[in-house]
This record gives sequence, structure tokens and C-alpha cells, in this order.
Amino acid sequence: MVLVPAGFTTAWQNSGDFWIETGIAVWRHPLLVLVCAMVPAAARAYLLLETGPIPAWRVALVEALLTVWRILLCVAMVWIAVTPAKWQSTRMLFSGNEMAQAALGRMGAYLGNHLHVVLWELAFFAAAFLLLNYLLVLASRRLFRSDEGNRRKAFVSVLRNLVLVPLALIYLVELLALKVY
Repeated sequence: MVLVPAGFTTAWQNSGDFWIETGIAVWRHPLLVLVCAMVPAAARAYLLLETGPIPAWRVALVEALLTVWRILLCVAMVWIAVTPAKWQSTRMLFSGNEMAQAALGRMGAYLGNHLHVVLWELAFFAAAFLLLNYLLVLASRRLFRSDEGNRRKAFVSVLRNLVLVPLALIYLVELLALKVY
């Protein structure tokens, strides 16, 4: 039986691996990531920069379309994060009912036996994305004066939709993919 280092050190190493895999996934498909993230970013900018009153039906329509688009964004980010080799092995894991139950059992056993590692990984995930968000807000403060509140909010919202959302989705796929195998 091989003992795996537990806790903080394993989570730190895994988090580094997740960032590397996330970077590789974005590097392989940068245009797709950008195109998928552009629609929610543009819609948020429109809603924040519109100076006149926006009718309630238009806001509801935009939010409904954004919800559908975000679901498609999740699917696209999973597709980006899962390489053909990973997809093939995942498909093999879940090809039959017994195999799927065994794979889910292994994932459950891993999560149960390594809960402290998973919690540390999630803590690193939250800290990293809070730091990225803070850096985006700091950049907006440097670029816009304090009297340009709506423009600054729109800028931060666009950057969050272009950068944070796709990275977070891909990172989470990478984090969960490790637990299945």
C-alpha cells in the first residue's frame, strides 16, 4: 500500500497541477474561451453602461439568454478541459452500469479518505480566485477615476466574465477529474 502525503502539502501540489492543466487547456483553445466568455461580458457591460431606464422585459430577456449561454459556457469549458485521452478514459470508466458505479465508488472513497486534502484544495481555489478578483478591481481603480463608477463597474464585470469565469470552470473540471480516476 502506497501512502500518499495528506493535507496541506498534497493540496498545494495538486493545486499547482490544476493550474498547469488549466493553463494548458486555455492555451490549446484561447479563441474558444474568449468567444464563449464574450457574450456574458458584453451583456453585463450593456446593462451596467446603459444610461436610460431599461424595460423590465428587456432585462428579463437578457438574463434568460445569459442563463442559457452560461450553461453552454459550462459545457464548452468542460470540453476544453477534457483532452481526448481523458475523455476516452472517462468514457471507459462510465461505459457500463457496473463500471460507472465502481468509478463513482472510487471517487467517493477518495473524497471520504482525503476530505482534508479536498478542503485544502477548495480553500486554495477560493483564495486564488479572490486574489485574481482583487487584482482586477485594483486594475480598474488604476485605469478609471473615482467619478467614473459605472464605467469601472462595467470594466471589472467584463474582466470577471472574460477571465475569472472560464478559468474557474476549467479549474473545477481539472479538480474533479483527478477524483474520478
